[in-house]
Amino acid sequence: MADFIFADDYRLEEGATRNFYEEFLKGLVHKHNNLMGVIQGFSSLILYDEGISNEVRESAQQMQDAAKTASDLNREVLISSGCGRCDSDSISLDTVSTYWKSKAEEVCAAAGVSLQINFCEGLPSVSGDSGKLGNVFTQLIKNAAEGSAETPNGSVAIDVFPPGEASSGGTVDLFIRNTSVEMTDKSLKQSFVPFHTTKGAEHYGLGLATAAVLAGQMNSRLGLRYADGTTTAWLALPTA
Repeated sequence: MADFIFADDYRLEEGATRNFYEEFLKGLVHKHNNLMGVIQGFSSLILYDEGISNEVRESAQQMQDAAKTASDLNREVLISSGCGRCDSDSISLDTVSTYWKSKAEEVCAAAGVSLQINFCEGLPSVSGDSGKLGNVFTQLIKNAAEGSAETPNGSVAIDVFPPGEASSGGTVDLFIRNTSVEMTDKSLKQSFVPFHTTKGAEHYGLGLATAAVLAGQMNSRLGLRYADGTTTAWLALPTA
């Protein structure tokens, strides 16, 4: 059985260096968003002019769309770089499971793949930030659905186990499995690299990088494994 490739290198350590780059990145994104706002504003003025040619209108629309995409990317960059505040609360999995199941069904239906969900009963609460944990789950389920869509009869399965049942680490263990094309250890490691994507220009390539950084902020551990046509994401969640 293949071993998991863990994203431990994406666990950002607290310190002066990290604080510097966090403030630097926040400032850069703020300035960049201001510039994108100017571009969006002027392109909107051009589009309001009914006398412009179709060629000019198309170019102005492309400018506006590109500026909006850049602003959306800036938001994703701040999240994936760990710049946001991360609270440590007690999270009831019984409470969040309804949303998780609904989100998984929505994502898998959009990708045209089947879904199976198994949440064990009596799961203890876990420690983390509920918003960030939801983001991690969303990124993982999107990645699984998109990966399984590349295979015939693609399918995704979610299992959540209490401490001691799937591992000996005392964590609540979330596994998301999907049918998959072959993945080498090298390609699994590259999956965590920011902006690395094999899914086309419309993808930012930040999904698993975001999941890895946010998991690290919450003292969770994220790993990937490929074996026998199946890719598995394992998120080990510390109990509250």
